[in-house]
Formats: sequence, C-alpha cells, structure tokens
Amino acid sequence: MSRQIRPSHTPHIFSTREIADIFKASDNMRLHDKHMSTILFIVPIIIRLLYATGLRISEALALKNKDVDFNRRCLCVRKSKNGEERIAPMSDALEDVLKQYLHYKGRMPIPRINDTNGYFFVSPNGTNCRQGSVYNWFRKALALSGIPHTGNHQGPRVHDLRHTFAVHSLVQMAKSGLDLYYSLPLLSTYLGHK
Repeated sequence: MSRQIRPSHTPHIFSTREIADIFKASDNMRLHDKHMSTILFIVPIIIRLLYATGLRISEALALKNKDVDFNRRCLCVRKSKNGEERIAPMSDALEDVLKQYLHYKGRMPIPRINDTNGYFFVSPNGTNCRQGSVYNWFRKALALSGIPHTGNHQGPRVHDLRHTFAVHSLVQMAKSGLDLYYSLPLLSTYLGHK
C-alpha cells in the first residue's frame, strides 16, 4: 500500500499589519448564542501568546498553571514536540495579557481552577481547550481581517504564527546588528528544534 504524499506547504509569514489586524479581529469577535464550552474568550490571548513566543499550539494548550511563572517572567514548555523541556521568556505586553486573562479566569465558578496542575487555558465549563476550536476561531479572525484562507491545509494556518515569530525575530536581530550566522542556531534551539 502506497502512502499519499501531501504537496509541500509554503508558510505564510504575516506582516506586522496583518498581525495587528488579526489581533483586532480576535478582540472584536462575538458569540451569537450561549455555549459554556466556547473558547472564544481565550482566542485573543492564545493568538498573542503564539506570536510573542513562537510556541506550537499543542505546547500552548498543554501549559499548566505552574508553567506560567510571573516571578521569573517565563513559560515552562514541558510537553514539546521533541520531548525536550524549554523556557520561553515573557515580554511586558504578554505578561499584561496573561495577567488580565488570569483575572477573569479566576472569577469563573470552576472547582480548583487555580490548582497548580490544572490547565492554564480552560473553557468556561472547566475543560481544557482543543486545537480544532482554536483553528476554527483563527480562521474566523483571518476572514474578519481580510486575509484569505485557502483551506486544504494550505493556510494561512495557526502554525504560521510560529513561522512569523521566527522571521520577525531574525529581522529584529539583523536590525540590532547581531550576526545571523551566530543567531540562527540560538533561535532554532529556542523554538525547540534539534
């Protein structure tokens, strides 16, 4: 039996304008009916976290409360694709967004919501968030931003926020005068590549 090979995917690198439009669209999305399992209220936070840190969506959704360390200003990524733990630093803007989320999360009537081993991102009914739900809301944010989604795994995809983080980071390193030959392996390690 032969394996079907998918055509290669060219990542979409979002411009800074597209990122701003996606942030704005995710902030302005609204529900039209009541669903206690919706994750809409975490979508703006997840999108910002993925862009600000380069985490994979699976890594972000696997974060536990204990993995978000405001004292050391970092995220501990324990469940990475390659099984290696790593640290992702937290910018001032990301820290503000995560603290705002925690403020509202803490007001939800969910037992042990702040338990150290509980998931950091949860729906209003207390369940952890699913990748498919993030994908659906992200596609809606793209549509509201005027960014066409071609579908069939061609994107733009949530994972392209990770690619965008990498490219924007390299651009910033180059503008800062850092040697990219030296910086690229550091960025690769930061992203959890072997």
